[in-house]
Amino acid sequence: LQCLAALRPSSLPGCSAPISRPQFGNVALYAKKGGGAVAAPYLEIEDPFSDAWKLEPVIDILKEGGLGIIPTDTCYHFVTPITSRAGVERLYQIRRHEGTVRKPLSLLCESISQISTYTTALNLKTNFKMLKACLPGPYTFIFPATNDLPRMIVDHKKHAKMWKRKEIGIRIPDDEVCLEILKQLEIPLLCAGVPQDRAEFCLATAYEEFETQVDFVVSAGQRGLVKSSVLDLTGMEPLVLREEAGSIDDVMAFY
Repeated sequence: LQCLAALRPSSLPGCSAPISRPQFGNVALYAKKGGGAVAAPYLEIEDPFSDAWKLEPVIDILKEGGLGIIPTDTCYHFVTPITSRAGVERLYQIRRHEGTVRKPLSLLCESISQISTYTTALNLKTNFKMLKACLPGPYTFIFPATNDLPRMIVDHKKHAKMWKRKEIGIRIPDDEVCLEILKQLEIPLLCAGVPQDRAEFCLATAYEEFETQVDFVVSAGQRGLVKSSVLDLTGMEPLVLREEAGSIDDVMAFY
């Protein structure tokens, strides 16, 4: 498989010059597996349906426990499979805390069924109705984690420093490329947002900054600067931790 069309940074806000990228081909799955700092392969998706087959090398990398950057319905995110101890550790190392919202990392899920496997969300019928109505969508909901969530995620020292309890954020993004990756992978991805300037964001700039720290980048065009709204649903009443994308009223109508 070869890399797709060349990145055109000039078509994105804040981008002015093209960058070179390694191609997907007969190369090691990990960009850094050989020991040196090798730039991560870059994959451009124009149509999530006709180009779905081009995601195969990305799925292979993730199945091997890799870490990369993919789009969501809000912004681009670092992702790694929840089963990858090395990937989880790398994600915690690369993650940068943004703003003043204290929250655990989140899972990108394909379905409500996956959410029910790794959290206690469906213990309440109200939660099920809300999730069914609001997802896919630009929300992060925090729920208590079940024992099916690998302990290395919630027991990590950085999780404990930021969030003392055994809880996890969950998302089902309304993004066709992201959902196609999750569908092909068949397990959730642990995620953290790629740092961005609140005035503008350019994936080419992010690529240059993190190209030797990730194993791949999937580009699917410009994404918004707005983040997901975050609600803590672990208590008696929903607690809004961050209000940005999506309607908080649509969520609160169920409680």
